[in-house]
Amino acid sequence: MLALPTSGDQSTWTDKEAALIEAAGLVSRKRNQPPQLAPRPVVEAFLLQCERTQLDPFARQIYCIERGGKWQTQISIDGARLVAERSGKYEGQTAPEFSNDGQTWTQAWMPTTGRELPAFARVGVYKAGFREALSVVARWESYAPMEDVWDRGARTGEKKLGAMWAKMPDVMLAKVAEMLALRKAFPNDLSGLYSTEEMAQAANAAPTAVQQGTNGAERPQEQRRAPEPAGRPEEPVDAQVVADSSWEQRAIACTSMADLRPLYEEAEQAGVFGDVLASGETVRDMLWARKRALEQGPPPAAGPARDPELPMPWVDMLGGAVDMGDLLDLRAACERRNEWTDELAEVFARRTEQLEAALAESESQS
Repeated sequence: MLALPTSGDQSTWTDKEAALIEAAGLVSRKRNQPPQLAPRPVVEAFLLQCERTQLDPFARQIYCIERGGKWQTQISIDGARLVAERSGKYEGQTAPEFSNDGQTWTQAWMPTTGRELPAFARVGVYKAGFREALSVVARWESYAPMEDVWDRGARTGEKKLGAMWAKMPDVMLAKVAEMLALRKAFPNDLSGLYSTEEMAQAANAAPTAVQQGTNGAERPQEQRRAPEPAGRPEEPVDAQVVADSSWEQRAIACTSMADLRPLYEEAEQAGVFGDVLASGETVRDMLWARKRALEQGPPPAAGPARDPELPMPWVDMLGGAVDMGDLLDLRAACERRNEWTDELAEVFARRTEQLEAALAESESQS
């Protein structure tokens, strides 16, 4: 694992350590605002959690996230599994089971008439010294995130199910149940650490219950606060509406205006222009930025071997980094040549967010 700073004192960090801290999610970037490092107590707490759990933030096993000015250390399901395995007392778990009534359970959930979404999921964890599996039931309405529906940059007052929860409802609810079971089995190791799936609903103000319509579509009922898992901070998390990262990934995949135009129209019809991406910019601003990039055309084709005295094409190199290790190596090389600039810092941050979003998408599908 790459070496993180041993102290939260920013003045003692090397440039590489500062870059690692930024890559771990401890620098907030919002539209029209300078990058903001997390408060020192947050940094110290994050470094302590990394040391305590021995999880790797660059493998997205543990990371820090800021919502509405409030910071929290979160853990991925893979990170929780690794902590359990390292304890030496983890002896496996039961297969996820699902139920619509809390009485009849099945391992293969299928939508039924009048119930398009699983009502409950449960997972049991086997731990040495216990006679039976430590099982926990997760209830759909306690964790499924409901997001605001936007139209032309304004909230409509309606709600929709979060993208990943709508796409893979059984997988997401099973991850919550597994995380709850792992924390129940290993409270000393996982106390205070919550997964993205557990906290998804906390990221949306005033979550609503889901009522099934006659056509199977979800429509919101009256707003109410969902039950919180044990140990969750009492104060609710204030947050902006976070856009589905797939919009940015699809925009990056567009290689011409002909590709981008249908995506722009789709985003407008979906009412997501005002949704805020992890970078702090709205979906609409991101699409316009991609439009400008396409209008400028691709970078020049590679020519003969370059003169070492000429400036390196850092923007293209950073923007084309395939993973965080590659990205950090490029930054270190750029700094050794004393060619690091504010423009490159923005490219670095943007590519970091893209790589993290791609990794998070991959994790959510695992």
